[in-house]
Amino acid sequence: MLDSRATFACALIALAACASAQGSPAPTARPGAAVTLAGRSSATVTGQKLGAPADPFESVISVSDIAPGGLLPMHKHPWPRYVYLDRGRLSVRYEASGLVREFGPGEGIVEAIDEWHEGKVIGSEPVRLIVFDQVPLGQTNVVRR
Repeated sequence: MLDSRATFACALIALAACASAQGSPAPTARPGAAVTLAGRSSATVTGQKLGAPADPFESVISVSDIAPGGLLPMHKHPWPRYVYLDRGRLSVRYEASGLVREFGPGEGIVEAIDEWHEGKVIGSEPVRLIVFDQVPLGQTNVVRR
């Protein structure tokens, strides 16, 4: 049986593969799966080392759709958050460092842990984020200011 970390990793890979396949033509008949790496990192977008909440923890998977012109107000994540940007473009500003990063379709993002940041949709296309959180049982991973 897979432990919770392995289960989370499998879910992340499967959902990212499904998201990247949306709208693409049917695959030719052949064994196996086409896998495109969306990202790989041992640190967050701001350089923090990765870890996981103490056991027991749970994996939470959600989808966020943000309309053109939409804003994500200032917030932070106390625990690891991994994002697959399925479509659209997003600009994220990290308050403490002043770092501004732009992300586009097909990118994997390892969110900063416990750092205030805000985001906004760039352009006329909506943004779809597939979000994977690791949190202590029953907790949420978004703290708003």
